[in-house]
Amino acid sequence: MSTIDDKKNNISRRRFIQLSAIGSLGLVIGIPRIAVSTQAQGPIHLHPLIRIGEDGVITLFAQNPEMGQGVKTALPMVIAEELDVAWDSIRVEQADWNTALEGQFSGGSLSVRLNFDTMRRAGASARHMLIAAAADAWQRPAAELTTSGGYVHDPQRGGRLRYAELAVAAALLPVPERPQFKSAADYHTIGKSIADVDIAKLVDGRQVYSLDLKLPGMLYAVVQRSPHGDGQPVSFDDSNARAVPGVVDVRMLRNTDFGGRIVLPNSPNFVSGVAVLANNTWAAMQAAKKLKIEWQPPSSRDDSAGLMREFELALDGEVEIVRQNGDAVAALAAASHTVDAVYRLPYLAHVTMEPMNCTALVSDSRVEIWAPTQNPQLAAETVAKAMGIDIGNIVIHVLRSGGAFGRRFYADFIVDAAILSQQSGRPVKVVWTREDDVRHDYFRPASAQRVRAAVDDRGRLSAWHHQVASYPREFYLEREGSPAEIANYEFPAGFVPNLRYEYAPVVARIPIGQWRAVEHSSNVFVVSSVIDELAHKAGIDPLAFWLSLVGGEQFVQVREDFRFDASRLRRVLQAAAQAAGWAKPLAEGRGRGLSASYNQGSWVAEVAEVSVRDKVLKIERLVAAVDCGMLINPGAARRQVEGAIIEGISATLFGEITVSDGVVQQSNFHDYAICRMRDVAPIDIEFVMSNEEPRGLGEPPLPPVAPAICNAIFAASGERIRELPLKHHFTL
Repeated sequence: MSTIDDKKNNISRRRFIQLSAIGSLGLVIGIPRIAVSTQAQGPIHLHPLIRIGEDGVITLFAQNPEMGQGVKTALPMVIAEELDVAWDSIRVEQADWNTALEGQFSGGSLSVRLNFDTMRRAGASARHMLIAAAADAWQRPAAELTTSGGYVHDPQRGGRLRYAELAVAAALLPVPERPQFKSAADYHTIGKSIADVDIAKLVDGRQVYSLDLKLPGMLYAVVQRSPHGDGQPVSFDDSNARAVPGVVDVRMLRNTDFGGRIVLPNSPNFVSGVAVLANNTWAAMQAAKKLKIEWQPPSSRDDSAGLMREFELALDGEVEIVRQNGDAVAALAAASHTVDAVYRLPYLAHVTMEPMNCTALVSDSRVEIWAPTQNPQLAAETVAKAMGIDIGNIVIHVLRSGGAFGRRFYADFIVDAAILSQQSGRPVKVVWTREDDVRHDYFRPASAQRVRAAVDDRGRLSAWHHQVASYPREFYLEREGSPAEIANYEFPAGFVPNLRYEYAPVVARIPIGQWRAVEHSSNVFVVSSVIDELAHKAGIDPLAFWLSLVGGEQFVQVREDFRFDASRLRRVLQAAAQAAGWAKPLAEGRGRGLSASYNQGSWVAEVAEVSVRDKVLKIERLVAAVDCGMLINPGAARRQVEGAIIEGISATLFGEITVSDGVVQQSNFHDYAICRMRDVAPIDIEFVMSNEEPRGLGEPPLPPVAPAICNAIFAASGERIRELPLKHHFTL
């Protein structure tokens, strides 16, 4: 509640906020928490994301962190469209963390999906205010004025005023509560392929990543961590480490001294260790190798192969029924064609091209952070709690990330830097080696999944009994919650009369977290593969079986609060099949495989074509049809789909983290391989055009990759693949 009593003041609360904002943050549309200034000087902010400079240059700020997905370009495009300014006339900058902005994170393919209307309102409100200011200046009806190219025009009288001339007056006007948006027919920016705003700097090397940042007096830190995950150091001998030229200090980091293992319920704490601080990265890295550390005995010595056996045993043990419709057990017993299959999926690492790193400067009670983070809000909350300071004293500069894929949603590497800066009294950059990055990742959970499914005499899917055994994120984060790995997954729920979902959690201590497409990256492999198995078992073409399963209705009620648009799934299936030449015969040893999924609001179908000869596998082609609603930036959308497919190919062919005696066995790209150019086939992408609001895109194209490839392998060779990665089955 406000402490201001509007009735005792001659000026309204809203008017006070408007007047006080000019010059520093300007008028903040619909956001009451702003800095206060009493003089109108310098650049004018019509919104925290819209700045009009004294030189007339309009700067738009990208609200959400950029990690290669194109959001630094896409979100300002939406603002520019509604503000009615030419794209080539504006500047784009990355917004720092701002408590006045909601949804300032990148994850779950939600950046554009959640913020499309917010960005429209920001641009449209500012445009209406500029028109109103011009109407006041000209004493003309606002309805008779128009905008284009950063000007307000009076078509009848021929005058025009530049936005910069109107900014101060506009900032004093009321904020429209429901500004009128432009018609899609009038778009001149949305729907055009526009290059990444940083492309020139990315090409010539001027782009500043967090690893490039240098501050006066800065130290570089490398943390040696327990090989057994979250083990605590007991003591250390740093005599050899301190002998390395350039080493300044050695510090112990025990996360039990900073709030325990878990700082926040949604974020793992930093991993304890011993940090070497030096004048350069090389000295810190070499000295860290020379530390002699005594670690406390590990709480567990997990083994990934043993855990997989536990997963399989758990499928026959006590399980939690997540959802049940009809009687799947009885329907299976009466069915003509059945499949009973167990699928196994490994742990996966993120391996971003830029390893984890962060720079922090702590002075008095103020913390300033430069971080490639997906979630600056969570980072600030975690640092505040770990250090026992007020969150209002934390400043986070959001820097472009060299990849993220879910790993940078967490704040462990950020907390390291903040604590070490506080202890040393100097700015500190924490740098992870690639080996640190692989061994101390938060991995995509492994799982064993069993599906018993049936087709009736009419060739229709009649029963689906799906069990998942896994070590879930909820267990690792020590929080309560439903088994999201299956509870959030809809398909084929709603499309089969007899369905039963079951979940069996298995306790372990391997660090796990979200990975691109999260639970869908596992479940879609199983679901699309079993659908293909059923089609072949019943002697039905897989495309025909899919279309029969989807049916002819537009909407299918999956849950009380969710209707599935089956017509959009049907369209992408048909589009992918047509583009791939599904009906055209192939030579012996070649085959096509089909898969499809709904993820983060988007519908994707994919067809893979492979060749298999003498156990040598080659992916010949991959076709994707995508319905993600309106395309903000078609060129960037295409790159997103390509990137997701390539990462899907990497995971399918090579992706596997193994743990022995509690120690991750992989360490770098030599033993955790990703795709090289020779591994990537031609990728064809078809967008099913739609005027619906934009949906998620960074993740949806990834899950169908593995089942499309494996279904194609079966078509080519008759070998059914139920366990990934493929490097264990074929020569690649």
